[in-house]
Amino acid sequence: MSRLPSERILVIADADRQVRATLAQLLPLAEVTAATSWFDAIHELGRERFTTILAAAEPIERRPESAVRAVRGMAGDARLVLFGHPTLEPLSRKMLEFGCDDYVVAPPTALELGQVLRAPRMRIAPELSRASIDEAPAKQEFEPIVGNVALAEILLDAMLAAPHNPLGHAVAALSAQLSPDADVVFTARDEHAPAAPQGRIVLSHAVRSEEGEIGQLHLVFAAHEDANAARHLLARLAALAGKVQTLRDRQASLQKLAITDELTGLYNARYFRHFLTRIVDLSRSKRFPVTLFIFDIDNFKQYNDHYGHGAGDEILKQTATLMKRCCREHDLVARIGGDEFAVVFWEKEGPRVPRQPGAAFGKPPQTPVEVLNRFRRLLAAQDLPSLGATGKGVLTISGGIAVFPYDAWDVDQLFTAADNQLMQRAKKAGKNSIYLVGSEERLPTEKPADEEKMQDGD
Repeated sequence: MSRLPSERILVIADADRQVRATLAQLLPLAEVTAATSWFDAIHELGRERFTTILAAAEPIERRPESAVRAVRGMAGDARLVLFGHPTLEPLSRKMLEFGCDDYVVAPPTALELGQVLRAPRMRIAPELSRASIDEAPAKQEFEPIVGNVALAEILLDAMLAAPHNPLGHAVAALSAQLSPDADVVFTARDEHAPAAPQGRIVLSHAVRSEEGEIGQLHLVFAAHEDANAARHLLARLAALAGKVQTLRDRQASLQKLAITDELTGLYNARYFRHFLTRIVDLSRSKRFPVTLFIFDIDNFKQYNDHYGHGAGDEILKQTATLMKRCCREHDLVARIGGDEFAVVFWEKEGPRVPRQPGAAFGKPPQTPVEVLNRFRRLLAAQDLPSLGATGKGVLTISGGIAVFPYDAWDVDQLFTAADNQLMQRAKKAGKNSIYLVGSEERLPTEKPADEEKMQDGD
């Protein structure tokens, strides 16, 4: 991007210094003077001459016309550009009638501000009435998506049709509304802007959600079209795109709160039930086994009573962390009660060998057993400072394992089968044990070898 020549710039009411920071990137040689208010700016204009004036729109919401006219009268040939939140765009556009040359949505990037300062002035001649502006036909290129109703419909459809990616859906819908010569493209922060095809122009605008800048929105259009209209349409679309992403982020945050356990960060009982039902249904068609492991911490109430609930919470969090480390990424680990956990093991890729319709399931996978033995080794070696000097190696668990479809034919039966192994066999056997449905013996408890300690102690 070519650099603008050195200028004398007056910045008005830039309280958070965002505009001045952008100017420092765009025009490092410019002489920038800051005025804390529009009133102070009048005094600066009486003493000095400036080539550009960048003024915040928010302080003039009550008496905008008189403020703009006063500055315009003293600014001479200086370019007067307003900046402000996207909600102030209607006010900024109206001020074009009273002496403003242009406006930009704040906080602007160097690219956006550079486009504004290079563009022809948008100031509207005083003799041109507001009615004649409203009656003037919009360019056909941008007409389909300028209307508030059309935009609202596109954005609402995006939220409903693609709740996990409403921004992508909205951008595709906006592009579909434009002529074949125009396009709207979104790029993430680490992606490059699209190149301009021959005979076309590419304008870019930052898209910001509550989390900050998430990327850039680009408008590709024919070179003969009105660049000013395109630029301000793009600013409007970028502001709306940011709101769509903010809504999506809020929805994702609420969804996470609804399905996760606040203390451990694992999935909660509600989502565990939903997930297990979905995986069991999938296994019926894909023909792979699903292994359910339910376990709790032995003597957990005694830890709470003796060391306090803070220590109990720490035990729960460490137990959750260890189990997550042992499991594959696609297996689900959930906290389904006070100190009760559940793990769903399933084959993400389905059966290793294709089976003919009606063929029987293969042998239950051995992987869950290996995972559980590793988990018990880690648990036995875990240091628990909250339990004092004797806190290492004191935790044990009891659990039960059941496999669909060998031990049950639906979700309720599977859960009951695993829970029975926990309550009826593991607990009665003296705890620190895991029982598999149909097995007369518990899974052996392995003591870690030295090399296993070094491997698992990360």
